[in-house]
Amino acid sequence: MTPLETVQLFLARVNALDLDGACALLAEDVVYDNVPMPTVHGRAAARAFLSQLPATAIDWETHAIAATGDAARGTVLTERTDRFTLADGRTLAIRVMGAFDVADGSITAWRDYFDLGQFMAQMAPSPSA
Repeated sequence: MTPLETVQLFLARVNALDLDGACALLAEDVVYDNVPMPTVHGRAAARAFLSQLPATAIDWETHAIAATGDAARGTVLTERTDRFTLADGRTLAIRVMGAFDVADGSITAWRDYFDLGQFMAQMAPSPSA
């Protein structure tokens, strides 16, 4: 599987809420830097982080994707809108720029960049009427 195919499968599995399947594509020692959040080290820690997402549905829509490297090793860049449906029915939508380093079918580094203020504003409870 090429780096591009690896990342596309990873995103599809996240969207299907198949976190075990998604995390199987992460290297055991993956570095997940969800900027501006603290960096997470290791597959188990990345799985624990993802399982904390307060979502009943996920839709990470890829607007643009590009890859460099060869069939075995490379970097894949994504421009996405990550949508999360919460238990109360609200949907959050966050613009994200992602970079994935892939080697031999495993994601070895994953960096996502987003506006934390935008995310927190959407997480705030709706004002009472």
